Amino acid sequence: MATLSVKPSQRFQLPDWHTNSYLLSTNAQLQRDASHQIRQEARVLRNETNNQTIWDEHDNRTRLVERIDTVNRWKEMLDKCLTDLDAEIDALTQRRGFTILARLFSNS
Repeated sequence: MATLSVKPSQRFQLPDWHTNSYLLSTNAQLQRDASHQIRQEARVLRNETNNQTIWDEHDNRTRLVERIDTVNRWKEMLDKCLTDLDAEIDALTQRRGFTILARLFSNS
């Protein structure tokens, strides 16, 4: 077996090790800062979306209640008109009956 007579050289010199360590640390800090920024933006977006949803639901409920009130008022008006028409039809039917009876008695 052959043995090495020369000691292998170091892979990194001390300044290289410090530079590499500094670059790794700086890169990790930049990634943490970017991650923090993204989380904050997501939180803001989530809050804005939630607030918008709450107000949209409020507006829709308000419009729906107003629409229901409008439909109910129209229904009441139509029911009143129907009642008035039924009363007028009954009155005309009675008058017609009286008119027919009056003609019968006047012809006899």
